[in-house]
Amino acid sequence: MEANFVSSALAGVQNNRSVKRSLDRLKSLFSSGTHQLNGTLGKKVFVLLALGGGAFSLVKFYKAKNEGSSKQSGLIIDLKDKNSKKDKKRNVTKVDAVFFRRLAKIIRIVIPSLKSKEFLSLLYLTALLFARTMLSVSIAEIAGKNAQNLVARKWKEMRNGVLKFALVSIPASFVNSSLKYETDMLALRFRKRLSEYVHKEYLEGVNFYKASHLGGADRIDNADQRVTSDIEQFCNSMSSLYTTLFKPFLDLVLFTRKLVVVMGWGSPLLMFGYFIVSGFLKKLIMPPFGRLTAKQSELEGNYRTVHQRLITNAEEIAFYDGSRKERQIINLSFGDIYNHTGYVSYLKCLVGIFDGFLVKYCASIVGYGCMVLPIYTGIRGSSGKDSTELTKDYIRNTQLMVALSQAIGQLVLLGNKVTLMAGYTSRVSELLEMIKSIKERGTSQFTIVHEDDVPNPLTNSPVNDKYDSSVDMSSWLEEWRKRSDQTRIVKRQQSNRSSSSSSSNAVVHGGGTFVEGDFIKFENVSIVSPEGKLLVENLDFQVMPNQNVMITGPNGSGKSSLFRILGELWPLHCGTVIKPRKEDILFVPQKPYLVLGTLRDQIIYPHSHDDMKKLGVTDDDLQHLLATVDPNLTIIRQWNWDDTKDWFTALSGGQKQRIAMARLFYHRPQYAILDECTSAVSDEVEGKIYETCKKLGITLFTVSHRPQLRAYHDYVLLFNGRGGWEWSKIDHEDDHLKKPLSH
Repeated sequence: MEANFVSSALAGVQNNRSVKRSLDRLKSLFSSGTHQLNGTLGKKVFVLLALGGGAFSLVKFYKAKNEGSSKQSGLIIDLKDKNSKKDKKRNVTKVDAVFFRRLAKIIRIVIPSLKSKEFLSLLYLTALLFARTMLSVSIAEIAGKNAQNLVARKWKEMRNGVLKFALVSIPASFVNSSLKYETDMLALRFRKRLSEYVHKEYLEGVNFYKASHLGGADRIDNADQRVTSDIEQFCNSMSSLYTTLFKPFLDLVLFTRKLVVVMGWGSPLLMFGYFIVSGFLKKLIMPPFGRLTAKQSELEGNYRTVHQRLITNAEEIAFYDGSRKERQIINLSFGDIYNHTGYVSYLKCLVGIFDGFLVKYCASIVGYGCMVLPIYTGIRGSSGKDSTELTKDYIRNTQLMVALSQAIGQLVLLGNKVTLMAGYTSRVSELLEMIKSIKERGTSQFTIVHEDDVPNPLTNSPVNDKYDSSVDMSSWLEEWRKRSDQTRIVKRQQSNRSSSSSSSNAVVHGGGTFVEGDFIKFENVSIVSPEGKLLVENLDFQVMPNQNVMITGPNGSGKSSLFRILGELWPLHCGTVIKPRKEDILFVPQKPYLVLGTLRDQIIYPHSHDDMKKLGVTDDDLQHLLATVDPNLTIIRQWNWDDTKDWFTALSGGQKQRIAMARLFYHRPQYAILDECTSAVSDEVEGKIYETCKKLGITLFTVSHRPQLRAYHDYVLLFNGRGGWEWSKIDHEDDHLKKPLSH
């Protein structure tokens, strides 16, 4: 009974119209409130997620940068002594007295006189900047008047104001476009004047040669980068800096004068005080963008240099099969640019956050205070004006205040551009100072330094202490030969497994055939140059292991072309060539290729340090190999294996050739091609080199015209330069020389 009564009562309440309308109203309010709540909450969640993601990315990048800051690629070569006072002076990239002194010298070069085109262009640019500021004041007046007429519904005056605005916009458009054009042209004229000056000084006499080869401490690194890209960046930065400096300063004077007339001194002083404080705070957190910019240019120059080295030494690298090592070097060089640019962008992002908050948003808040101040205090009769006049004042003063705040903000942000320009100024000034130093010094005599002279062993690296000079080199070389043979067998088995599905012969359509074998044999081979010139016709000879061959002939007769055929750099025109695998033939040029990297890399190229470890080779082994060609240990005593230098300039001619021969002993190929590669070493060391090659079982092809080298060879291959050739066995008794080592 009670349950039926309750259910009937509830049914009656639900059927009541007033109650039903109340419930529907409550549901609609709840649903609209929930929708509004959900919309507001969604926006907040979205904003928080965006802020959190941005902050997480910045923190993650900062941690990654700190973790990787200690990792160096080893490709940035320090050519000069960083501890010298002279070099410290050069490397200054701060905005200080040195920067302004350097900038003044460059300005005297790009603007030589008051009658020069550059100075006249500067005057015209100044006139355009002044006209733009005056037009901005006029537009602010017109906008304020139009707003007053709109509020007062004065349609005729409103129409005239719009027409006046349209008329003013025509010269304003011309001035704005001309400003961009004249700024670009001024930078181009600066670049022309500065480039011509550098070309005149750099290419005077043989200064370009002295700067890159005889400069010593004044040697110019990355000269092409400095003369081209750095000068361009400097001139663009300098032209932009003038417009960035002059226009805000002009706006500051004119807009302040106008605001003082209409608002009094209170509002402008408030704005000035704010920006002084913000500028001081900005100076405290400003990163060293000048130094970072100079570093960026240096890294770009290094990246260009590694590509130039690849082009210049393409043949030597191809003979060594060093493409993998060179690719690693180029990737490391680009990685330096990538990491540095990312770090600079990260700093710019942080500075941009501070600038946006301080210069844009906080400045707007201060601007509202400046707008309220004259109305609140009744300055210039503002308290007695009606709404239309206040609207006109508000629109006009707003535009003037916005323009003034932008001018002050640009002056505050001017520090960013000045510090960036300091980096380019440093790079260009170093170029000019180096050229001047080379010219003033002239051609001074060289100091004689004997190759065997080394520093005091007490101050040397610990490499010397680890080297055991009492080792029997003959026994050690025999052991090294056995280890190399075992390594070659393993490599050959791996190569056979990987190439089991392919043919061992490489045929060029319409040409000859390469066949893999344990000896070298040419059968009816004609050597043709890429230009189509027949260098050697029907070449036919065979070289078995331990039969050294001496190759002679005039220049252009085909000696080097023969080795390009062996190295498979040139296609085989006709005939058949039987030869070992490419890695079993090593080419040693007269000027050895020295890779960017450590001293160890010079010996093991194109292997990496990890490759060396996998082969079971240690630094002690490298020391033994180097000691065979460097008995006085001049190289080992001067540098550590991990030292990174510009080895092309650090090593003498004889030391370079000794490094190349140690590289030959490290790889221990079956056949080696020596192209006048012992001309800079003594006869004693030269004899030891050939003796070591015999002990290691390396068969030699030697390109040389020196008769004394016949003692180390069994056959002579003579090219006559007219396509003919002659193969003969050396009779050492007739030469009255000692027996060949391969006998």
